[in-house]
Amino acid sequence: MEAKNTESKDVKTNEEGPEKITRLVVTKDAEAAVSSVMDAVNYGFDAGRATKVDVASYMLLWFKNNAPDGAKLALRTTLANEMTMLESVVRKAKTSGSLPPALREALAQHFFGNDGAVSKKLKKGLRSEGITDRHGESEAA
Repeated sequence: MEAKNTESKDVKTNEEGPEKITRLVVTKDAEAAVSSVMDAVNYGFDAGRATKVDVASYMLLWFKNNAPDGAKLALRTTLANEMTMLESVVRKAKTSGSLPPALREALAQHFFGNDGAVSKKLKKGLRSEGITDRHGESEAA
């Protein structure tokens, strides 16, 4: 019987046997982390043997089921791309017909400098005829 393989850019699936096994391409740092965890699990473990597939599968499933929202946000932050964010805002603005106020102000600042942005209310300056030093005259009186 031949194994049925489905292959894409970075995932290779083998649908033979009781479990479906998929190959996943990861960075060298991630592979080193999986190896390190595997070594730690196997150290002093005489009842079996953990493989990289076992450890990576466990880690991914644990993350899926237990990761706090902060970890998901941190992952999103590392994967964010400025151009993709901008394209998303433009798409939403075309649908709604308006830009968020902060972005509108940033665009005005970028294109028009301080003139286009909402300026702070200016304080009145001192007038030239305001305070003068008349200390000498007040002593004579």
